[in-house]
Amino acid sequence: MPRCYVSGLNAEGRSTILREEEIGNAPSTAESWGPLAWATTEVPADNSAFPDPGLALNMDLIHSSASCFFLVRTPPGSRSEMHATDTIDYITMISGKLTFGVETGEITLSQGDLLVDRGILHYWYNGGTEESLHSVVTLPAHPVGARAKVFSRSCD
Repeated sequence: MPRCYVSGLNAEGRSTILREEEIGNAPSTAESWGPLAWATTEVPADNSAFPDPGLALNMDLIHSSASCFFLVRTPPGSRSEMHATDTIDYITMISGKLTFGVETGEITLSQGDLLVDRGILHYWYNGGTEESLHSVVTLPAHPVGARAKVFSRSCD
């Protein structure tokens, strides 16, 4: 099970590890991306604050002034709709392979690859035989193109 470590200052003002906990290991679905490791209520972040322990990852949170850090497990054969978000997303592939499709083509990400998704129309597809795992950091961003908030359409 993945673990999340959070650093900070102790009562004496010295740097330390404040939190160590297992984060969920459930597969992602169209309704749920996976475990939320950390979130802030705004950017820039208040490093003296901790997120609400019951905070759940959802589109409202992603489209707020928050930053989010989470894992995504994508089972073989899973495909999202074409969509865009008003965020900039920093993605790190941890294991497996995952296709990132855009209006003009697609790329396949492998372990160790990095992707910066700048709020454009895209979809995800795991065409492999094993689950893929990637981490994501989302930050609020201004929309690009002629769209408003979340836009999705079938990619068929």
